[in-house]
Amino acid sequence: MQTSNLSVTYGASTYAGFEFADLPLGAALLAAAMQVEQAADQARRTVLGDSLRAVEYQLTAAEAEAFAAANHEGAVPPTVQAWMDAVGKDAVAATADILAEAAAWKGALYGIRAARLKGKYAVAQASTHAEAQVIADQAIAGIHASVQGVGNAA
Repeated sequence: MQTSNLSVTYGASTYAGFEFADLPLGAALLAAAMQVEQAADQARRTVLGDSLRAVEYQLTAAEAEAFAAANHEGAVPPTVQAWMDAVGKDAVAATADILAEAAAWKGALYGIRAARLKGKYAVAQASTHAEAQVIADQAIAGIHASVQGVGNAA
């Protein structure tokens, strides 16, 4: 986690340009928790892109799941057709690609969420600056590990 030139508002005070170790403990815990949140936000953007792309991916996954559940019968959903046209695969193979990618980014999101929540809670319970830093570093590393090779991070 970043430990220098930190800015955080804690209580009625704003600390700008501080070293982590020089912040009051409450402000330091808040700064560490904020960095865990920021790492999670960045990891989600890395995997999914912007929020509208996430909506596109959700729609694509839902259409592919429904098409697969119907044994690939009936009209090919537009999102599946778009992938078929892009990569030159048939409907079954394109649907399989989409479902595999959807499973990967869902797994990444679950990993991000778990590391973020565990890290934020543990940071809030820390009793020293050093303990908070170790916890935040571990949470941030777990978040980064969750997205390796997935979606736009691949």
